[in-house]
Amino acid sequence: MTKVGQVTVGSLLGRLTGTRQKAEADESSSGLQPLTERLTRNKITRIALSFLDANAGLHLKDLLLDSASDDRRVTIDGHHVWNFGSDSFLGLDRHPRVHAAIRDALPEWGAHNGASRAFSSPVLVDEAEAKLAAWLGVADTFIFPSVTLANVGLLPAITQAGDLLVVDRESHDSVHQGARLAAAAGARVVELAEPEPQALEKVVAQSRGGGGLVLAIDGVYSMSGRTPPLAALDETVRRLGGIMYVDDAHGTGVVGPRGRGAAAEALGTLDNVLMVGSLSKAFSCLGGFVTCTPELKTILKIRSSTFIFGGPVPPPYLAAISAVCDIIMSPEYDTLLEGLRGRIGRFTEGLDALGIEHNGGGSAIVSLKVGDMEKTFAAGRALFDRGYYVQSATYPAVPIQGGLLRVQINANHPPQSIDGLLGAVAEVWKAARLPTRRQAVAAR
Repeated sequence: MTKVGQVTVGSLLGRLTGTRQKAEADESSSGLQPLTERLTRNKITRIALSFLDANAGLHLKDLLLDSASDDRRVTIDGHHVWNFGSDSFLGLDRHPRVHAAIRDALPEWGAHNGASRAFSSPVLVDEAEAKLAAWLGVADTFIFPSVTLANVGLLPAITQAGDLLVVDRESHDSVHQGARLAAAAGARVVELAEPEPQALEKVVAQSRGGGGLVLAIDGVYSMSGRTPPLAALDETVRRLGGIMYVDDAHGTGVVGPRGRGAAAEALGTLDNVLMVGSLSKAFSCLGGFVTCTPELKTILKIRSSTFIFGGPVPPPYLAAISAVCDIIMSPEYDTLLEGLRGRIGRFTEGLDALGIEHNGGGSAIVSLKVGDMEKTFAAGRALFDRGYYVQSATYPAVPIQGGLLRVQINANHPPQSIDGLLGAVAEVWKAARLPTRRQAVAAR
């Protein structure tokens, strides 16, 4: 069994079946018991808890890593497995220059800035934002403590009452959370069911009033690894007088020219979009950022609550961000990216040879189609038992019958680990009689 917390779901449900009076009479019961009991009476919460209990040991969530090595081997509750669940795509979390930047900044700047950026910031943040802008070929960038805080703060900041905010259904949850705040402030928010230009035009025609227009969409979908048709969507939204807001967290550093992301690859420039990038995935640091101009940056600082109240990126990690920019803008990056893309190709070509349905491959995320939720968990556990950890993605992260195994390839995965994972996938698919491309073609 993996470590998934001190209290099992079954024991939690069992405790909460008692009466409130009994809980109050129990001197050892927590003062949080009434709250826990009330929340558990929620139908959706009970269904989720029951499902997790039924799949205990299979879903592999809330894991604790006991150890980790440079080549992506980890130990989880005594199991030694290859870790294909890491989003440090370029392996920079193990890079000596990144480590040195953190160590060197620590004595001078300390472990934390100790103030909201609205009051003060170390000069390191200006240096990091300038290096990010130089790498991306944009006028300026604006760093947030995380991509989630960027999305939650930026979407309400760039829309006003009466504006239309169109949100791609498959976008990251933090984009939808930011859209809800924008709606609460008066923006009209509509969901785009299919990321296609014709669907976008129809939605805008049906919903737009006299305000501005923003399309919020992912550059690389976080679960599947697919990329939407950004060039066609950008042309459409700009023709309609709007702007595209691209959460490119999973493309930052690995997709497009010199890793500038899916939007840069599709459009050739980031001058006409707001592109949000991650500093905690391929960069292996902390934070997120948005491309902008100096003038817009000042306005965003005034209007983004998560900038004012979200806290800063610690100074040592600001130094690390600059170090990563130096690496990405050096010949070493070509070697790192070549190694990563070679490993991605090795894996996807192996899946093709096995006839296994998959998406992605343009980024470091490759998703294997399973379908049924319980079969998805079981397949993930079967790979774990064979020495390979991948992430089981199920509803609500994906459609209810769209369960998939999410594999994240890293530049420091040894080739033999990828070959071993392919062999384990072949065994699991055969043993569980999971669908293959050949079966799908035959069925049609």
